[in-house]
Amino acid sequence: MNRISIPGGGRQKLAAYEFMPENDCRNMLIVCHGFRGAKENGGRIFSFAERVNRLGLGVVAFDFSGSGASSGEFAAISLTRQLHDLRQVIDYADRHYHKPAILLGRSFGGSTVLAAGGKPDERVIGYIFWSTPLKLNETFAGVAAQFSQVEAGAAIEIKDERGCFQLKPDFIEDFANHDMIFYAKKLAPQPVLIIHGTADEVVAPNNAVCLYQNCRHAELHLIAGADHRFSRNVMEREDITLNWLRKTFIT
Repeated sequence: MNRISIPGGGRQKLAAYEFMPENDCRNMLIVCHGFRGAKENGGRIFSFAERVNRLGLGVVAFDFSGSGASSGEFAAISLTRQLHDLRQVIDYADRHYHKPAILLGRSFGGSTVLAAGGKPDERVIGYIFWSTPLKLNETFAGVAAQFSQVEAGAAIEIKDERGCFQLKPDFIEDFANHDMIFYAKKLAPQPVLIIHGTADEVVAPNNAVCLYQNCRHAELHLIAGADHRFSRNVMEREDITLNWLRKTFIT
């Protein structure tokens, strides 16, 4: 594992980890974390990347601007900004590894991956969605009790297990710039994997069903009893992902 720094917009730097297989690298898996998350994914990225490396795939996991160890202000978060970050990482991976990319997004990171798929990129050969929201307003109305204040144009402060953070109206207003259903339809002909828990308390499972219904070449796994973080189902989620990678890109 190597720590790397990827150029973002202007003077911004995106902190990232690079995990490369011992032998030849077939493809690169680019991993996008969720809202208020970081590239470590609670420490799970290290064992997951090791398993992916055994398949002959490289992994780049990065922090979006304002998250984790990346520069920037979290309060300036938007889907558009995260989309810009992801495109910078895809460009970096193309320049440095010269291998096709597979994008994996968890939660709001998955929304970012979906937005990237709205503009087809021949360098991207597959998409993986873990617990991903399409219905953004509905999802974030459930996350923040003061959501209506943000919709009305007020900044709010929210407290979670990571501390306090500010959410600005720009974050919600930016949703109008993104047609998630349109993006889903544009993913074809690339293969798509969708994994979601039936007990997801943050992103309703109907988001996964909606994504599946609007994709071609998609595979949907609804994991019975799994919550948003897959707290008790991490290995099941990883096993499904690795098996899909193997059968789709290796065998």
